[in-house]
Amino acid sequence: MDLRKQRNTDAEETTFVSASEIAAKRSTDQFDTQQLDKDAVQAQAAAYHDRNPYRRSKPQLHGTPMPPGQEHAVSYADGSAYYHGQENASQPPYGNGYGNAPQPPYNNGYGSAPKPAAYGRSATAAPPRPQSAPPKSQPVPLRTQPASQQTASKKPLQSAVPRRDSASSVSAESEKRRAPRMRKKRADGGTVGKIVRFVLWAIIIVFVLYSVLALVGILRMQKETAENRSNISDAMEASYVSNVLLIGTDSRDLSTDRGRSDSMILLSINSKTNEIVMTSFLRDAYVYIDDTYGSGKLNAAYSYGGAALLMDTIEANYDVRIDDYVLISFAACANVIDAVGGVELELSDSEADAVNEILISEVNELMGDGREDDLLDGGGTQKLNGKQALSYSRIRYVGNADFERTSRQRTVMTQVLKKAAKNPAALASIFMTALPELSTNLSIGKAYGYALRAPFLLMGYHMVQQQIPADGTFYGDMIDGESVLVITDLEENQRNLEETIFRKS
Repeated sequence: MDLRKQRNTDAEETTFVSASEIAAKRSTDQFDTQQLDKDAVQAQAAAYHDRNPYRRSKPQLHGTPMPPGQEHAVSYADGSAYYHGQENASQPPYGNGYGNAPQPPYNNGYGSAPKPAAYGRSATAAPPRPQSAPPKSQPVPLRTQPASQQTASKKPLQSAVPRRDSASSVSAESEKRRAPRMRKKRADGGTVGKIVRFVLWAIIIVFVLYSVLALVGILRMQKETAENRSNISDAMEASYVSNVLLIGTDSRDLSTDRGRSDSMILLSINSKTNEIVMTSFLRDAYVYIDDTYGSGKLNAAYSYGGAALLMDTIEANYDVRIDDYVLISFAACANVIDAVGGVELELSDSEADAVNEILISEVNELMGDGREDDLLDGGGTQKLNGKQALSYSRIRYVGNADFERTSRQRTVMTQVLKKAAKNPAALASIFMTALPELSTNLSIGKAYGYALRAPFLLMGYHMVQQQIPADGTFYGDMIDGESVLVITDLEENQRNLEETIFRKS
């Protein structure tokens, strides 16, 4: 009977039931689990094996051995064969769940083999050895797996799920433990970022305010020029040294009165040695001025030709290049000292008396105060305000005349610079109150550059003091009724300046 007309393929599963029985009952479902006679089953299995067109090359597939030499062949219906994979290649056995072949290294839903490490085959276990085929005349009985074994074979698969769930829960738990730390790190990073941004904004704001105040003060400075310079070509200079001559005058008003240069201090900024060298040129040094005025005291050069002639005279006699200068009046000097909160000095009783005399005679009147304002009670450690410190810097007849006078001036200047370095607000006060009282030939750009560098120079540079002419290179004399210092060795003073101002280490 043609099974295809039954429209039920279950007959393929119940091959061992006779066709007459199938025809009588019209359905094969009832035979799926029917217990058959052992001898009939074996006989039908042998007959089915011989006419099975789908017989494959595996030695124990469907429980049927293959002839020797044909283990890898697959038979077609016409008896021809082809090879699965490469010719004569060894292939591991596999089953479809109904045969008696060993269970393959992967699970098709009916066996209990462990899950493979690689697709379709085990990563560690070697392929099972082929079993010796039973004699062809003996049919191989069909092995059915009891329900209890099927249940047992499924247990490993069922137990695998909890293991995956437990791994997931462990991973989730570790993620939860890491989450607070990650949140904390993000929070810390956010806090640090806010602090950095705050600091940067604070720096920018301070810089802008500082720059505005500096530019306002610089723009209010009185501008002068140094014309008709001699431009001595062989004067000492270096790219790493910046020289600015500070000229302290006794003028009450620079716009109407030039005055005399009572103080001449050269500030030399050496970027190789990180030093600021303060060189005081003694006002009574007898020097050659020019062909017009001949020789005279150094401070007379300023009276004759202003800052230009004074710088030329210093260059010609001491061989040091000077291009820039700043004029400081009485009022500007007092304002600068007040801007930093005054200076603390040790005074003798004689110096305290001299300070009071200068206050009464000129400084108080110059500043618009009463004649006896701000007088000192006596010597000792005193904190002097601007007027008192200015008077202290002008003492001439106590101690060693002009030598000690220039030393006092350098002492006051050093304290002012150190206090300004520690207090940026003091620098801002200097810009607003003192700079308008100054006069200079510095360009706006150059003056602004010095203003920007000032905090770093004052905090990071070492200050060195000296006087010219140096000790042992002059003697005192009277010329034309004036007390002067006659220089005996100009070359020694020039070497001294080279070794202090222009040294490289």
